[in-house]
Amino acid sequence: MRLQEGVGARGLVVERGRVAAVERGDGGREGCDVAIVAGGAWTATLLPGAGVGLAIETRALQMLLTEPAPTALTPVVSAFDRKLSLKQLDDGAYLIGGGWPARITDHGANRYEMLEESVKGSLETARAVYPALAGRALARKWAGLEAFTPDALPIIGPVPGIEGLLVAVGFSGHGFALSPVIGDLLARLASGRGQVLHSDICKNVRPDPVGG
Repeated sequence: MRLQEGVGARGLVVERGRVAAVERGDGGREGCDVAIVAGGAWTATLLPGAGVGLAIETRALQMLLTEPAPTALTPVVSAFDRKLSLKQLDDGAYLIGGGWPARITDHGANRYEMLEESVKGSLETARAVYPALAGRALARKWAGLEAFTPDALPIIGPVPGIEGLLVAVGFSGHGFALSPVIGDLLARLASGRGQVLHSDICKNVRPDPVGG
């Protein structure tokens, strides 16, 4: 296997119903028998040339990081009735998430705008559930663009009608937790050692004759 860094992918080349190559951002092509498209919120932009549309939308989700504190919290803390994901990192800083939104300003350039109401709401929720956070100053705040499907279930597997094309997208906020098993599944499918056991595994994928 050869890994190339700093080389963008522009799209796929499909010939006679199967993937033939990946088109690079510099205009070159990389021939392939199998292409795995797992570009997160930008997956759909790689597929128009293959005539595939995806039922996904992009959302920007906020994360907060506090200054380091004495180690006190071992488990990840969440809640059923509140937007909260809280854990303490190895350096003592608290990482706070839970689905609070930011505003997307430029999807293609991965640009966003933080929303003060989200920052305030997330902090208030975390401090209410875990009072030890009171008085801990924020060190950093940012957001990440994520792909969501209508039912919050990811799209994984081969695309009907295009041989050699696999997709993995729409993890709806759960990508890090699922990534080990998804990587194993995609490797098996790509090498012909696995099979799709559920007929709806790509139910959110639709052939798009206009390539949009």
